[in-house]
Amino acid sequence: NVLFYVLQIKYRSQYRNIPPTMTTFLSLHNPVRSGTKRGKTAAAIILGLAFCSAVLFIPAALDGSSIIAHNKRHGVFGRGSQLQRLLRSEGLLDIETDEPLLYDGRNSICPATNENTIANERKATIVLMSYSPLRLDDVAWVLRCYQKMTGAVEQIIFVWNNLDVELPGDIIPSSDDSNVVPVQLFNPAENLMTNRFDAPSRLVDSSSPVILIDDDVLLTAGLISGMVDYWKSEPCLEQCVVGLDPRYVSPISNNYYLYDRRHTPNVIIGKTMLAANRHFQDFMKRKNLVEHSGPPSNACEDLTFSLFVTTRTGLLPVVVKGEHYTAEIKLNSQKKFLSDQGEFIGSRYDIPEYDGMSAVKGPWVRNRKKCVSWNLGYHGNSLRQLLLSYNQEHEPEPR
Repeated sequence: NVLFYVLQIKYRSQYRNIPPTMTTFLSLHNPVRSGTKRGKTAAAIILGLAFCSAVLFIPAALDGSSIIAHNKRHGVFGRGSQLQRLLRSEGLLDIETDEPLLYDGRNSICPATNENTIANERKATIVLMSYSPLRLDDVAWVLRCYQKMTGAVEQIIFVWNNLDVELPGDIIPSSDDSNVVPVQLFNPAENLMTNRFDAPSRLVDSSSPVILIDDDVLLTAGLISGMVDYWKSEPCLEQCVVGLDPRYVSPISNNYYLYDRRHTPNVIIGKTMLAANRHFQDFMKRKNLVEHSGPPSNACEDLTFSLFVTTRTGLLPVVVKGEHYTAEIKLNSQKKFLSDQGEFIGSRYDIPEYDGMSAVKGPWVRNRKKCVSWNLGYHGNSLRQLLLSYNQEHEPEPR
């Protein structure tokens, strides 16, 4: 019962009105279509397992509400139960009703609302950019949640990058109430990845901390405030980039790697990235950088920006300490983050992803490596030597 409840939370928004066990069939779309022998073999195995699972368990998975009701009758979600304590510790219970949070698009309850009382003397500006109409329901929800974080967020800039689709009028919540964070719409003239650099450079004070957040994640107020604290403290002192997702680029082979513990991470990807707005302003003045990193097909704007700031400041990005999925039951793909002293500061929740460019792994990784090579060539030997000075260990094996 607990298993199916977890599956219901994790997948119900991605494939609405479809039993969780059946999502296995839908998730095979890419390997089957790829036509590779390995993909078809994997698909056949998983389809067989999914069929057996569906035959045995589909009656229990037809309705998420019936699952919850069934488990309540049997004490699984009773007050004081182990699962309830776990959910509460992970910020996945409604603090008013003590009911489990189910993600269901824009009408979902915002998690960890107890963190909204956190106040920071330096509030951040959130820049959220989106392109796919399939994500607009999620965008409406995250904007509404961010609006409540008045102690940590100064303002929200929403960049609608799809010039072919008019943004529906009900996506951006009203900012008439003085007790919510204002939301400002930025309409670019062209679909460029650098629009999320351009928006704050035009609309925000140069000394302000700006945090870029992808449209398929939600950060809690505590995490946003904690990132600002990292940014204000040593070794950054408001100079470097702060992020949650480190990567490593090789100054020797020009390769791009996922974070390898043998090496000091030297770039931050744009899924969640914070920097002083003056860096975005300076970046937008570099014509060559903007032209190369702007096209979405280049998959290059975040790496280019991160390496640009390192070149200017001589400082590597600062990575916020994270604990991946610390709960035994991984609900809503939550990741906890810690202060420099190891204390919990906040969480990031993944939202079901539609139309993501990085979902096409082969071309994406190849373009990322091309991006690294271009940047190392553009900045010359000074950047290579700087990166090497931070990391004298042997090169990792390509993955």
